[in-house]
Amino acid sequence: MTPADMTIAVTVFDRRDYIEQAIASALAQTSPVRVIVVEDCGPDEELQSKVLVRFGSRITYHRNSRRMGLFDNWNVCLDLCETPWLCLLHDDDFLEPDFADAMIELAARFPDKGLYYGRCHVVDVAGKLAWTAPPVPGAACQAIEPAEVALCNPVCFPAELFRTDSVKALGGFRASSGFSGDWDMWAKLALRYGAARTNRVIGNYRSHDTEGRGTTRVARNGKCVALTLMQAKRNAALMRQHGMDVAFDRTEILKSYPMPTRFLLENAWGFSRRFLRYNCSLLFRSRSPHCAYLLFQLLARGLGQRFVRAASRLYQLRSTLRRRE
Repeated sequence: MTPADMTIAVTVFDRRDYIEQAIASALAQTSPVRVIVVEDCGPDEELQSKVLVRFGSRITYHRNSRRMGLFDNWNVCLDLCETPWLCLLHDDDFLEPDFADAMIELAARFPDKGLYYGRCHVVDVAGKLAWTAPPVPGAACQAIEPAEVALCNPVCFPAELFRTDSVKALGGFRASSGFSGDWDMWAKLALRYGAARTNRVIGNYRSHDTEGRGTTRVARNGKCVALTLMQAKRNAALMRQHGMDVAFDRTEILKSYPMPTRFLLENAWGFSRRFLRYNCSLLFRSRSPHCAYLLFQLLARGLGQRFVRAASRLYQLRSTLRRRE
């Protein structure tokens, strides 16, 4: 693998706020790679000209003739990619300057894999560090077993690089996925072609709840955890088809990955009754990681779903007042 073998595809619909930082991070690689911008037929008619004025011939800009949706837009990136390797970079994320170098180093240690990835910082709206994904115990670079990708998604955007021919051979990203089309592909790549990871921090994922953002919509309607568990179940079934002993057990998963109370506080006020009941049932089945979590569980059990919705409304009110201050 060389820098000439890589393309970074910056995907965008209508967000102006962060896209220049995303593109600049792709162009600022210490080992220069090809950079394309793929706009999914967004409503901002001036976006393309604005980007090209800033970056000129250093990038290739493509605008879809019609709206494709998140995962089909990734498939457009696949079709436009002229190199063996591709990184998908969302317009609100950005890469570290040594991303390409880290991927080359990883591929040299573990050649001929279908997927390589590393660690990410998580930053806030302003780009300030919020937290960093912890390193995986063991060697700095590791090959991973397919089963490790089955029940949880270890790949953090945008710290990923995959072989384009391998993804095409698997049929591309599943356009009908409601939420987890990326994880669906990572599991298939790890199973069919192998995967490896580095403990180097090579990307920055921006956490925010901007209106219109796909992740925001799925979180606010309460389907986020349900779709995640559905994908875990699908992955486990795929692994079993290939002779691996991977069982989907919702209770066991909730012991290791309990329903986040912050997720409920931020979003439960807008859930339908059905999804409020479903998410509360996951809360009750989760293993409590600390005393505050246990207290929230006990109050939710004793006072019912109305308590969770009321607590979420109060949380939102406090957050709104803080932003105004």
